[in-house]
Amino acid sequence: MVDAVTVLLGSVLLIAIVFGAAAQFSRVCLPGGLREWVIDGKRSRVSAYLIAIGAAVFFTALLQAFAGIDLSDTKPPYRSPQFAWGRYMLGGFIFGVGMVMMRGCPARNLVKLGQGNLQSLPVLIVVALTAYVMTRTPVYAEWFAPWVGVLTLDLTRFGMAHQDLASLFGGDLGMSVVLGVLIAVAFWWVAAQWLQFRQGVWVWLGASLVGLMVALGYALTGGRLGQAAQEAAELMDTPPEGLGVQSFTFSAPLGDVVHFLGHPSATTITFGVVAVVGVLFGAWISAMVRREFKLIPFGNLREWLITMSGAVLAGVGSVLAMGCTVGQGFSGLASLALGSFVALASITAGGVVAHKMSVVFSSR
Repeated sequence: MVDAVTVLLGSVLLIAIVFGAAAQFSRVCLPGGLREWVIDGKRSRVSAYLIAIGAAVFFTALLQAFAGIDLSDTKPPYRSPQFAWGRYMLGGFIFGVGMVMMRGCPARNLVKLGQGNLQSLPVLIVVALTAYVMTRTPVYAEWFAPWVGVLTLDLTRFGMAHQDLASLFGGDLGMSVVLGVLIAVAFWWVAAQWLQFRQGVWVWLGASLVGLMVALGYALTGGRLGQAAQEAAELMDTPPEGLGVQSFTFSAPLGDVVHFLGHPSATTITFGVVAVVGVLFGAWISAMVRREFKLIPFGNLREWLITMSGAVLAGVGSVLAMGCTVGQGFSGLASLALGSFVALASITAGGVVAHKMSVVFSSR
């Protein structure tokens, strides 16, 4: 008989495959969208990212209303009362600069690798190793925590148990659902101004699927299956790692992949490890079906130095910010956590600055 943990991870693999395929044909990518906006004045690709955010927020709001999914204690803890504004701002900005230098966020590089772009492979390896060092060794605790911890506001001092918008406004689940729907509609409205549905039907479909898969991640891990998996794990001599209410993010999970490769066993196969494999496979399937798979060789030494430096910055920044363009941008915003809005704004600012700097240096 198949246990609940295996069923859960198998289900995560399926939605990760859909995520990867949808991300491939919709070209959802914040750094790519910022590049087109800053350099070419085009907004269609930024619109795809906004559509995905809107879908993630909307469907997650519905899940909370009709499926009783509780996002109070997620992994990472988006709604934590510890409002780590320093981590969100500093880490987000560093990640934003890094994602531009490495030509795409970790999720986009997974998709590019699935399309045959071999230049993404060393980038992902460096991000993975950096995230592993930041999350699985004493580096963060010794080098970052002592000073980053000071840049945190404890909301419990003001009588607030969580940092989601509804809690900050003194509301309940009903307010959370209403806010989620309104925020989703706002993102979709802005996207529609820049990319009409009939002009980009596949972009709207793919980006919406990406957001839906984020919500389904919460549905799987926070619903009956996720609860059954946690109950089954409690009876195991060696319970699997990483169980809990969560959805897609990719920087720290790449570090989990490194951990799994160093300690291969059923217990080290986490949501993140399965998500990485699924997205890569899904992107490959979509690229093959659409006849867009093409092997692109490694770049020159100068490109390597830039992309590898960016990968290190992205790995450090994502751990500091507790998420990436997917983790904070989709999963975090879907929980309506104030810190996720701050982190995404900082990521965007870092990306814009990096693109503008690249324009300045390329013109010399």
